[in-house]
Amino acid sequence: MKILRGISILLPQVLILLFIGARFDLLFGFNRTDAGFNTLLFLFVLVPTINLIWLIVEIIISMRAAKRHDRRMSFLLPGLALFFFLEALLIDFYILLHARM
Repeated sequence: MKILRGISILLPQVLILLFIGARFDLLFGFNRTDAGFNTLLFLFVLVPTINLIWLIVEIIISMRAAKRHDRRMSFLLPGLALFFFLEALLIDFYILLHARM
Protein backbone atom coordinates (compact mmCIF):
# COMPACT_ATOMS: atom_id res chain seq x y z
CA MET A 1 0.00 0.00 0.00
CA LYS A 2 2.88 2.35 0.71
CA ILE A 3 4.21 1.77 -2.79
CA LEU A 4 0.85 2.74 -4.31
CA ARG A 5 0.78 5.87 -2.19
CA GLY A 6 4.31 6.81 -3.19
CA ILE A 7 3.66 6.27 -6.88
CA SER A 8 0.39 8.18 -6.70
CA ILE A 9 2.08 11.14 -5.03
CA LEU A 10 5.16 11.13 -7.27
CA LEU A 11 3.56 10.75 -10.71
CA PRO A 12 1.67 14.09 -10.80
CA GLN A 13 4.92 15.86 -9.95
CA VAL A 14 6.69 14.04 -12.82
CA LEU A 15 3.94 15.14 -15.18
CA ILE A 16 4.33 18.75 -14.03
CA LEU A 17 8.13 18.57 -14.44
CA LEU A 18 7.81 17.07 -17.91
CA PHE A 19 5.36 19.73 -19.06
CA ILE A 20 7.19 22.71 -17.52
CA GLY A 21 10.57 21.37 -18.62
CA ALA A 22 9.30 21.07 -22.18
CA ARG A 23 7.81 24.54 -22.10
CA PHE A 24 11.08 26.19 -21.06
CA ASP A 25 13.25 23.81 -23.14
CA LEU A 26 14.95 22.27 -20.10
CA LEU A 27 14.69 18.76 -21.54
CA PHE A 28 17.14 19.41 -24.40
CA GLY A 29 14.62 18.59 -27.11
CA PHE A 30 13.21 15.42 -25.53
CA ASN A 31 9.72 16.86 -25.82
CA ARG A 32 10.09 17.13 -29.61
CA THR A 33 10.75 13.43 -30.10
CA ASP A 34 8.25 10.62 -30.42
CA ALA A 35 9.40 9.23 -27.08
CA GLY A 36 8.74 12.56 -25.37
CA PHE A 37 5.24 12.81 -26.78
CA ASN A 38 4.52 9.18 -25.94
CA THR A 39 5.76 9.74 -22.37
CA LEU A 40 3.55 12.79 -21.98
CA LEU A 41 0.54 10.96 -23.41
CA PHE A 42 1.21 7.90 -21.23
CA LEU A 43 1.43 10.02 -18.08
CA PHE A 44 -1.59 12.05 -19.16
CA VAL A 45 -3.72 8.89 -19.03
CA LEU A 46 -1.90 6.98 -16.27
CA VAL A 47 -1.69 9.62 -13.53
CA PRO A 48 -5.43 10.25 -13.00
CA THR A 49 -6.14 6.53 -13.32
CA ILE A 50 -3.66 5.56 -10.62
CA ASN A 51 -4.84 8.36 -8.35
CA LEU A 52 -8.46 7.29 -8.80
CA ILE A 53 -7.51 3.72 -7.88
CA TRP A 54 -5.68 5.02 -4.81
CA LEU A 55 -8.71 7.09 -3.79
CA ILE A 56 -11.04 4.10 -4.09
CA VAL A 57 -8.67 1.85 -2.14
CA GLU A 58 -8.28 4.41 0.66
CA ILE A 59 -12.05 4.80 0.96
CA ILE A 60 -12.51 1.03 1.17
CA ILE A 61 -9.73 0.66 3.77
CA SER A 62 -11.17 3.47 5.91
CA MET A 63 -14.67 2.02 5.76
CA ARG A 64 -13.46 -1.45 6.73
CA ALA A 65 -11.39 -0.08 9.61
CA ALA A 66 -14.37 1.90 10.86
CA LYS A 67 -16.62 -1.18 10.77
CA ARG A 68 -14.11 -3.38 12.56
CA HIS A 69 -13.41 -1.02 15.43
CA ASP A 70 -16.87 0.56 15.79
CA ARG A 71 -15.57 4.08 15.45
CA ARG A 72 -15.90 6.96 13.05
CA MET A 73 -14.34 6.76 9.64
CA SER A 74 -11.04 8.59 9.24
CA PHE A 75 -10.92 11.07 6.37
CA LEU A 76 -7.19 11.83 6.51
CA LEU A 77 -5.84 9.41 3.90
CA PRO A 78 -8.95 9.50 1.65
CA GLY A 79 -8.70 13.30 1.79
CA LEU A 80 -5.04 13.16 0.79
CA ALA A 81 -5.90 10.79 -2.05
CA LEU A 82 -8.70 13.11 -3.17
CA PHE A 83 -6.30 16.07 -3.13
CA PHE A 84 -3.81 14.30 -5.41
CA PHE A 85 -6.60 13.04 -7.68
CA LEU A 86 -7.89 16.59 -8.11
CA GLU A 87 -4.33 17.78 -8.68
CA ALA A 88 -3.89 15.19 -11.44
CA LEU A 89 -7.15 16.25 -13.08
CA LEU A 90 -6.18 19.92 -12.94
CA ILE A 91 -2.76 19.19 -14.45
CA ASP A 92 -4.42 17.27 -17.27
CA PHE A 93 -6.88 20.10 -17.83
CA TYR A 94 -4.00 22.60 -17.90
CA ILE A 95 -2.16 20.49 -20.49
CA LEU A 96 -5.34 20.26 -22.57
CA LEU A 97 -5.65 24.04 -22.53
CA HIS A 98 -2.16 24.32 -24.02
CA ALA A 99 -2.64 21.64 -26.67
CA ARG A 100 -2.48 22.89 -30.20
CA MET A 101 -4.33 21.28 -33.03
